[in-house]
Amino acid sequence: MRNRIIWKFFGAFIFLTLIVVLVLNFFVSIKLSDNFEQKITEELQSNAILVSDILKTDLLEGQQKIIREKTLALADKLSLRITVINEQGNVLADSEKDPAEMENHRDRPEVISAMETGFGQSTRPSETLGYNTKYVAVIAKDGDRILGIVRFALPLSEVQLQIRLIYRVVLFGALAAILIALTVAYFISKSITSPIAQMKETAQRIAKGDFSKKVRIKSKDELGELAKSLNIMSDELQQKIENLKQMDRVRTDFVANVSHELKTPLTLIKGYIETLEDKAIDDKEKARKFVSIIKEHSGRLENIINDLLSLSELELSNDSVKKVEFDLKVLIDDLSLSFGHALVAKKQSLSIDSQGNDFKIKADPNKIEQVFVNLIDNAIKYTSQGGKIVVALFEQQDQLTVTVEDNGIGIPKEHLNRVFERFYRVDKARSRQLGGTGLGLSIAKHIVLAHKGKINIESQIDKGTTVSVTLPKA
Repeated sequence: MRNRIIWKFFGAFIFLTLIVVLVLNFFVSIKLSDNFEQKITEELQSNAILVSDILKTDLLEGQQKIIREKTLALADKLSLRITVINEQGNVLADSEKDPAEMENHRDRPEVISAMETGFGQSTRPSETLGYNTKYVAVIAKDGDRILGIVRFALPLSEVQLQIRLIYRVVLFGALAAILIALTVAYFISKSITSPIAQMKETAQRIAKGDFSKKVRIKSKDELGELAKSLNIMSDELQQKIENLKQMDRVRTDFVANVSHELKTPLTLIKGYIETLEDKAIDDKEKARKFVSIIKEHSGRLENIINDLLSLSELELSNDSVKKVEFDLKVLIDDLSLSFGHALVAKKQSLSIDSQGNDFKIKADPNKIEQVFVNLIDNAIKYTSQGGKIVVALFEQQDQLTVTVEDNGIGIPKEHLNRVFERFYRVDKARSRQLGGTGLGLSIAKHIVLAHKGKINIESQIDKGTTVSVTLPKA
């Protein structure tokens, strides 16, 4: 079947419903039958007492003929067999048979009980009529004197007819209850299995890589929690897959970039060496120039390799970070002096502002210095003549934030989320022209993360760039 689980639930509901209804039907039927018999007995007893009162005077006077006539009349009105018996057990009157033809009734169970307690009843086959009968007998007395016994007889076929009618009503009620219960059970089963079917469909889509489908279940029970967990899992898987794709793209770009970065200087070095080998070494002026160029590109290769080693060291272990307590403002004030020549060359200004009194952090001073050297160097490189660079320190409750802001060329919005990748360059030609390995921001990011800090960049084209570094205080 298409939805097998719903039929499992539904089948379980059917089984339980049938068991409950059948058990209830059994006990209700028995109880109703007992109550009905009890009611008939009470009604027969009441009528027998009434008849005994009616015949009391005739029994006292011994008016046997009148007793017979009244017995026949009362039996006809009540639609019951009435028998009047004297104290010795002889039948004085009977609405069905001639008393003369009837044997002594003193040994009948209901008569014996009536003589002893005033009321007796029994159920047995009638010896004169030949079918099961319900007998009820009451004593007729005048003070302490027993005048006789009035016995009512009701064929059990009539009682059983009424009981069968009760059974039929109970059965129809049971069938109606089963029908209602099964209808409710179906919708309850559907309400349980429908969310499961939704989750199954969603899980199958997730398995195929489709994360767009979400389970919409508003209940707050276990199914609702399961649906919520499935949706969270879907979002997390989607995010992880996107991250893996991003990492794969970064890895591919890294391989391509590092190959290119290494290939360019190596090609130039090889070319100049080959030129020197081709008798250019005899020309001392050209030889000195070529050696100078080879030295320059060798230095570039050395810088790239050193930066790659630094990155690898930071990624593989935090042991490379040697933390000591120092004043971050003092460090930034000192390193800013090293940019004097570059600032003068481009007629730029560098100012340092601070808000707070305590700028002490526990970190690796050499690596933190490397972060801000890279950030300030980038700000100078990508800011035009006469530009302005501002370094600001902000003391907060448990952390320090340092911003390096310039009014340079800015970074396009679509590049902002990738500038911390290895070798990623917004403008490749300009970046290589200005020097550098393309690893500065990536190294800065890893150093900050190794110190449990955060680094962020904001930028607008032709308005400038602001890099924020947040580090925990000592």
